[in-house]
Amino acid sequence: MAKWRCTVCGWECKGELPDCPPEECPECGAPRDAFEEI
Repeated sequence: MAKWRCTVCGWECKGELPDCPPEECPECGAPRDAFEEI
């Protein structure tokens, strides 16, 4: 399973949400395109 990191605040999505990366970062509100796969 892929992990994603928000390049704005560093929040990581490790599959705990149904859509990873989310449409918007739950920590800082950055858009989906601010995420990078790690």
